[in-house]
Amino acid sequence: MSESLHPYGIEAELGSIETMTHVLSDRNGRTVYSIANDYFEPKNPIQRFQSACMGELTLQLSGNLSYRDETALLNRIRHEDNGIKTTTLRNTVENQGKAINTVQHNKAEEALLANGFMVSGDIKPETETLTAEPKTIDEDIVMAVAGELGLSNKINISDFEDPEQTVNISADDVVVDRQASTRPNSPEKGQKKRVSNTIVHIQQGKKTYIINDASIKGALKLLMGFLLANSLTGLYQFVFFTDGATDLNDPINAMFGFLPYKIILDWHHLLKKVKERLSLGMKGYKLRNIFLDELQPLLWKGDLAGVIAKLEGIPDDQVKSRSDVTKLIEYLKRNQKYIPCYMLRAKLGLWNSSNRVENANGRVVSFRQKARGMSWSREGSTGLASVSAATINGELGSWTESRTLKFAFINDNEDELAA
Repeated sequence: MSESLHPYGIEAELGSIETMTHVLSDRNGRTVYSIANDYFEPKNPIQRFQSACMGELTLQLSGNLSYRDETALLNRIRHEDNGIKTTTLRNTVENQGKAINTVQHNKAEEALLANGFMVSGDIKPETETLTAEPKTIDEDIVMAVAGELGLSNKINISDFEDPEQTVNISADDVVVDRQASTRPNSPEKGQKKRVSNTIVHIQQGKKTYIINDASIKGALKLLMGFLLANSLTGLYQFVFFTDGATDLNDPINAMFGFLPYKIILDWHHLLKKVKERLSLGMKGYKLRNIFLDELQPLLWKGDLAGVIAKLEGIPDDQVKSRSDVTKLIEYLKRNQKYIPCYMLRAKLGLWNSSNRVENANGRVVSFRQKARGMSWSREGSTGLASVSAATINGELGSWTESRTLKFAFINDNEDELAA
């Protein structure tokens, strides 16, 4: 038994610790057992091991403070003038976020392979697919409420899911400024670049979970793995709330088409799109607002035929750009199957909005990454977002203690997401 050549550095809440470790060698001088590598976490001599409590504190603070402010706070708490370095802290959080994302993908792939899928998330051709029917609210209830509201347009019963038999899924992309390359001959130098994260908010009853990934395909793969790992397929209908972007809707349709699912165009995004196109297509905001007051009740009822008839009938003397009005009509026709009777859904207590994912976007990405002057590498943005999502999901404790994730509903209080 002999002392190691280098002291083992530990970062703990009480400060930086240097401790000597020992190695057990055989007669030929070969190491049989090393406390530094076999008992503690292996690292190179210039790295420092983080205690579980220190690691959890570091990751929790990273979602609320800039790395510079977090460094100052941690060093102040530990009474160290030259303790943790900002660059070291940033690298630690980024690496932990990357590791969290990797473990999630491993768990998703394990669930996918066990249920007849490929690791990409695509179902194998020979796999027997599910044929469960969507679970809707009792038709008599729907028609009775429709009668109370005086709705005369045709009611599609499949637009009204049973909330107790539904998993609500809101998905959206959020972009932040990306760091430009500093290489002298880089073709992108000086150009405005963006880095994107796809956020998925999953809710079943009051239980919630947030998924983050650098790509839409990766996020949907994690989503499918999560649903399979938690035995949700075959028991529930899946209702997706999106902003209507084809780069999100098309992959959802391709991947989830074998399940009882539907997509609903978020009411606020629909109204925003209509306002924007009318602003471009009509002469002045006053005319636009008067016309919008007539149009909005029809949209709320899901009466697209009435909406389109009104758009086609706008007098020429009120039109600034007929092509923009035409584009709005084409947009509505293209998304018709995603536009329900929002009025009736609201009266039945069903969701009409993807605001849960908008809230998640703010807490997972925007709050930390959209401050003025900030820019991010792809790895840095996704890594920090993955750490923030794990914090909200209640996964940090098990992660910092044992590098494990439950990849399951833990937080059953929806109010925590809105806090």
